[in-house]
Amino acid sequence: MTVTLLNHPSVTNLANQLRAAAASYYHGSTELMTDAEYDAGIAEVEAYVAQNPHQAGEFEDLLHNVAAGQPATGDVSHPVMMGSLDKATTLATVNAFVATIEGPLVLEPKLDGLAIRAVYDNGTLAQVSTRGDGHTGEDITSNALALGFLPRTIPACPGLLEVRGEVYMTRMAFLQANELRAERNEPAFVNQRNAAAGVLRRGDLSFGGLLDFAVYDATGDLLNLDSHYYRAGQLQSLGFTTALSLAPWVQTGRPVIINPNQDQWIAIDTAIHELGEARPTLSYPIDGIVIKADRSADRNALGMTSKAPRWAIAYKYEAEMATTTVVDITTTVGRTGRLAIRVEVEPVFVGGTTITFATGHNVSWMEERDIRVGDTVTIKRANDVIPYIEAVNLADRPADAVKWEAPATDPNGNPWDKTTLLWRSTDPALSVNASLLYAVSRDALDIEGIGAEIVDALVDTGITSFTQLTTMTIDTLSKLTLSEGRILGVKTATKIVDEVNTARTAPWARVITAMGLRATGRTMSRRLAVAFPSLALLGAATVEQLATVEGIAVKKAEIIRTSLDQLHSNGTLGALEQSGFTTSSETVNADELPLQGFTVVVSGAVPGYTRTTVAELIEANGGKSSSSVSANTSLLVSEPSTSSKYVKAQALGVTIVTPADFLGMLV
Repeated sequence: MTVTLLNHPSVTNLANQLRAAAASYYHGSTELMTDAEYDAGIAEVEAYVAQNPHQAGEFEDLLHNVAAGQPATGDVSHPVMMGSLDKATTLATVNAFVATIEGPLVLEPKLDGLAIRAVYDNGTLAQVSTRGDGHTGEDITSNALALGFLPRTIPACPGLLEVRGEVYMTRMAFLQANELRAERNEPAFVNQRNAAAGVLRRGDLSFGGLLDFAVYDATGDLLNLDSHYYRAGQLQSLGFTTALSLAPWVQTGRPVIINPNQDQWIAIDTAIHELGEARPTLSYPIDGIVIKADRSADRNALGMTSKAPRWAIAYKYEAEMATTTVVDITTTVGRTGRLAIRVEVEPVFVGGTTITFATGHNVSWMEERDIRVGDTVTIKRANDVIPYIEAVNLADRPADAVKWEAPATDPNGNPWDKTTLLWRSTDPALSVNASLLYAVSRDALDIEGIGAEIVDALVDTGITSFTQLTTMTIDTLSKLTLSEGRILGVKTATKIVDEVNTARTAPWARVITAMGLRATGRTMSRRLAVAFPSLALLGAATVEQLATVEGIAVKKAEIIRTSLDQLHSNGTLGALEQSGFTTSSETVNADELPLQGFTVVVSGAVPGYTRTTVAELIEANGGKSSSSVSANTSLLVSEPSTSSKYVKAQALGVTIVTPADFLGMLV
């Protein structure tokens, strides 16, 4: 944003824009300005105030409050102000800051989420509040308890413990949240930060399990160490994830404390570059790196300004955005009948990769933004989320650019189901190819040899469901006509038939995955297989019964029930019963399962198993598979290492076994 301030009215107008952007940043679901635009606007106001100090009072809230423009309407007072951080956008600024610190420094990712403060009283979560204006915040205890991103109790934690940290949403959770929003006819969250804030403030249990929390500071009777690094270790032993533990250099077991008697500038420069390079592949959202004094003595000596500590600074990365031109807008029908909109753009390098396509989200989203072929657009990519269009430059729009219109009907001429923002075709024939390809994929039946070309050919012969694969013979398959008139042949046909016969014995959970129920994937399918260990039980499951499964609230249960009804009405469930595929799992006494009640985390490889199959193995033996170590972890499967999972498991006293010993437990 470029603003030339000539007079008082113009700076007042800018200040109001900044207040509105701040309000949306902290409380809204849309992003009115990018971080860079906001920072540039604040710089403009600061420059004006420097020249007109007698008018400084008008802009006090913007220049000196922590959450600029936010009223002090919170109902929880913070005993110590929850300050923001001073920002740096150049290495020279960072270098100048480093020179003010006498002792060691620590570096950690600057998470892009919602800052909160949580208080534990004798190990029990007593209160959770937002940062608010830095002095008072909003009480969100009930929502935090309901959404479950904080431990409710902490064993062996006497007295008071206060943790401050960031609530955030991972890349995959963000995609799931927006899918659910669209199903409910609600506009998509604009980014992971807004999504985390919106879910937390609403306390909607439909989004349960989609939030994470990482601590960046803490005080308490138990934490009597004079080092942030070692306090972070104590917090990890209590079951918390810390921002420090998420850093790539910690994950690989390298030192994180930079000592003053070393060449700290080179180390910090390297860390800034390394985290910036890793940014596109991180599962969690960041917008910078925090450099801060490690020792409490240094922090106390430097103190704070009116809104930020003098002992810490945040280096902000540039937004992962680039400008390009829209080449085409296309639509397809996915495996669940959903209308998918794809915006093709001139190739542009963003966030470490070349982008040629961006998502069009849904028809409503496209129409609101009025994206047209020929438009100059800003593409944004963050944390490996599918690239999306941040803005359209209307000033550069060609005079002959034609307004995009959604297809009036599906490709077969049927009206769209528009009951949600995600338009869907009611014609099952249109999603047959995508559904069949999903069913034979590695995450489902894992039938090697059947790719997109063979699926297209099978559909041309009348195959409409994976349940019909068992009826194929080598003779009929070998004569299958592929592209350019090629014939599949006996050798390939024999391999495919062998693969299909092997897939008949695939676990019940994988068969559920192959069914392609809306709002489910491989993890949810495994949970459904445990809750409903046969096709008969799953087919008869009510919304109320489905909603009791972990991760399924009422809305998602309704979607799954509707999918089951559709599979029943089109004959798929009946055909599945006769197909020869597994339609039940063995009922066993849960108490006899070796991992019953265990929460198991696997770090590294287990010989003979993929990540998916080892999770299936854990759950088949009564355990729960998890991706992160916490106080609730029962078992870590790992070779000895310096990884963060291994170190944290040791600190928590979690039992650690090698992959070989783990497999021996299940014999």
